[in-house]
Amino acid sequence: MQFASKLFLVLSLFISVQGLSQDSSYNQLNTVLVTASKFVEKRVEAPVAISVLNRQTIHETNANRIDFLLNKISGVYMPSIGNEQHMMAIRQPISLKGLYLYLEDGMPIRTSGLFSNNALIEVNTNNIAQVEVIKGPASALYGAEAIGGVVNFITAATPDTTSIQLTSQFNTIGLKKIDLFAGKPTSYGGWNIGVSWAAQEHGPIDYSNYDKKGASVKHEFKLNNKLSGYQSLQYVHYFAQMTGAVDSIHFFQRNFNSLQSFTFRQINALRLRQYLDYAWNSNNHTLLNFMYRDNTMDQNPTYAIASTSNPTKFKGQENSNHFDAFVVDLQQSIRIPSLHSKFIMGAVMDLSNQNLIAHYIDIFKDTSIGKYTKFSYPAKDSLVTNYQTKINNQAVYVNMISTISKALKLNIALRYDHFNYQFNNALPNSTPSSNNSFTQFTPKIGFTFNQQYWGGYMNYSSGFVPPQITEMYNAIRVPYLLPQSFQNNEIGTWLQKGKWYAELSLYQLLGTNEIISVRQSDGVNLNQNSGNTKHIGLEYQFKYKLNKHFELNWNGTNAQHNYVNTSIKGANVSGNEMVAAPLFWSNLTASWKANTHFQSLIEWQHQASYFMDETNATKYPGFDVMNIRFNYQFKQSVIWLHILNVSNAYYSTMATKNFSVKGNAAYSYYIGEPRSIALGWKWILSGK
Repeated sequence: MQFASKLFLVLSLFISVQGLSQDSSYNQLNTVLVTASKFVEKRVEAPVAISVLNRQTIHETNANRIDFLLNKISGVYMPSIGNEQHMMAIRQPISLKGLYLYLEDGMPIRTSGLFSNNALIEVNTNNIAQVEVIKGPASALYGAEAIGGVVNFITAATPDTTSIQLTSQFNTIGLKKIDLFAGKPTSYGGWNIGVSWAAQEHGPIDYSNYDKKGASVKHEFKLNNKLSGYQSLQYVHYFAQMTGAVDSIHFFQRNFNSLQSFTFRQINALRLRQYLDYAWNSNNHTLLNFMYRDNTMDQNPTYAIASTSNPTKFKGQENSNHFDAFVVDLQQSIRIPSLHSKFIMGAVMDLSNQNLIAHYIDIFKDTSIGKYTKFSYPAKDSLVTNYQTKINNQAVYVNMISTISKALKLNIALRYDHFNYQFNNALPNSTPSSNNSFTQFTPKIGFTFNQQYWGGYMNYSSGFVPPQITEMYNAIRVPYLLPQSFQNNEIGTWLQKGKWYAELSLYQLLGTNEIISVRQSDGVNLNQNSGNTKHIGLEYQFKYKLNKHFELNWNGTNAQHNYVNTSIKGANVSGNEMVAAPLFWSNLTASWKANTHFQSLIEWQHQASYFMDETNATKYPGFDVMNIRFNYQFKQSVIWLHILNVSNAYYSTMATKNFSVKGNAAYSYYIGEPRSIALGWKWILSGK
């Protein structure tokens, strides 16, 4: 009821206000407009590795999940762990770590310090017009968590004419999805509405049903030649049964039965934004954003289930994590023609109130069927966690873009962040209440050089991650922690000649002060800044367009991720390869367009082997998956047939082993989806 009343209030406020139009032009990678500087600029003028999925690619893929899009990008692997839940790997091993920043139209989806590896569940897939991925540290502009990469979802703009589109699709493994998009221009702007519903029942893995509803509304306005803006509302409700990973016995027996019968994850996410754009003159430009976030995640998680001395009795947890956030983001762009330079200055303030409540539960297992069948609260008080945290992040930054010559540009940025956590614990015999602050300077300097058919860039950038709330306040005393920091050096180039297009990036990323759990002399496990890592990689994309009918697109990544001066659980793992760090990942797509109506695409994804544990004793062999897509457009309709995992390869999207635990329970496999056939139909009732 509390969430529903807030939603009603926000909707009332939204309807009473008016809303900015986005640039809707999308071209090839070497000319596409991106937001690497938080202002629109040409792709080739940004001294960073950026990949863009434009409207055409999104249209051709007709993806029902975001990972089907992101996995097309070199250097990016987004493993699905069921029901749109996911992990991420961008210039990092596959993990749950908060090393990525997820944006929507340039604004963070969540508050820093409250990272969720499942944050992309909170995106309405029916509202995506373009995806931009900035690879490597971008903290100099975007702040915390922009380490491995920044993923920015550009939402749909108001169409030129009234447009209504209805899309429905389903597949043979239980998924159904319906999307409705409507847009109407007005004399001063326009409206967009996108509604989405997705659900899965009786999937290939036992106990894996889910249901997701999303709604997006954008109201654009242009009051005069100087002032324009928009309001946007994003709402997602998500409920999923939580299957979790399987052990080695279940995986090798291809046993899809789940131990679970009551675990779940539920999300209610609301974001309201007011955006204003004021052009003082041709050389002065101001952007102002106000954002409100309301986010609640309720769980009875599989990862909290632990054994006891009784084989039929286990212990677990039910928890609810909620935060409200108010964000102000002000940016000023000043162009000085006499200096051939542009200066971008900005200030950000994010005030968030977070609270977490968790209860112990007793779980009962029926050993005859191998399932957790029920749970109950202990007779005594079952409250295990009850705290509130006020998170205050204030930041200022400056970015200078200077033209040295017709071909050469200099890009320098510097940002200062201040974090303050006011932690108030309502439990007397637990982590003591405290007040903790962190500060960080993050610089970036880069050059771009561009001729007509080729160009390149080089940069040095720094990134940081403040200690997460759960890393600070999960023990009997508060540890002294510093932000994790990362230093990045990279060089890249692009070439376009005739039918060929190529793009390459070579990087070295060094991580210091990484947070790991260390056993203290008094027997207590505390988080410490005791880990260092080294990441070296080569990312590349090659396009070859034989003629107007046939095109090849190959995205690949070769990378090496190693521990440096690191001990984990008493074992020195320095020099070892990191867990779940494939040396090679590739996506090869061949596209054939018979005519303006029919298109077929064949996609081959390959992942090399990697070590499952920190001691490098156990390897996962990797996998190969092939997808085939057929799209046919006629009159006001588009229909498609997709055959995913054509060979029915049996694989794990993520496999790890706990080297300090014995037996089959030490292994953890997330099972990839088997072969499926998807059918879809988009009906364009009006518009293009």
